[in-house]
Amino acid sequence: MTIKLEQKKKSNRRICLGKNRRETLAGVFVFIGMCFLIVTLILWGISELAEENFIISEMIGAYSSASMCLCFGLVFIGLIIGTRNWLARIFCLFIAAVMLTTSYSFMESSILLYKDKEAFENKQYEKLVAIPIGVEFDDPDYGTQFLMELEFNDLAIDVYSLNISRSYYQANLSGKPLEIAYLPNSHFAVSMKEYLGETGE
Repeated sequence: MTIKLEQKKKSNRRICLGKNRRETLAGVFVFIGMCFLIVTLILWGISELAEENFIISEMIGAYSSASMCLCFGLVFIGLIIGTRNWLARIFCLFIAAVMLTTSYSFMESSILLYKDKEAFENKQYEKLVAIPIGVEFDDPDYGTQFLMELEFNDLAIDVYSLNISRSYYQANLSGKPLEIAYLPNSHFAVSMKEYLGETGE
């Protein structure tokens, strides 16, 4: 009887230690995620201060977005480790995968912007005249919607930094040939206007 009680105590102790380790590891991931949240806020502030330098501002802004996605990705990894519910684990795994993939995408954008630094300084832009075949707008909780991206046959151009509202685009540019100057690697637009043929006006 005494042996059985001792075995049961040892078994309970192992379960308890395993649970504590899992919770500790989950807490570490959540803590690191919160650290990235602080980094995000710092980078966002720097990008706002560097607004006059287009490339630096957009690069730091991309790093800020990557840091935010990494924050959520790590928090959800912590939740995967901390929970025993398999349905919750699958849901958290899906969200973590999306966040980490998006973070990588923002990091890649920042690297491409760095490659465009010299081209931007020397005004060596790529030029395109075409009618977009696809348009994407942002989706704010409130306030003005802005144009995010224009799609062409084999090219997508990021126009978010031009601050073109949905109402202005639909009233003045929608369905018309557009003349766009953009950076060669990142495909960020630096200017856009309606193309009026040889008059240029």
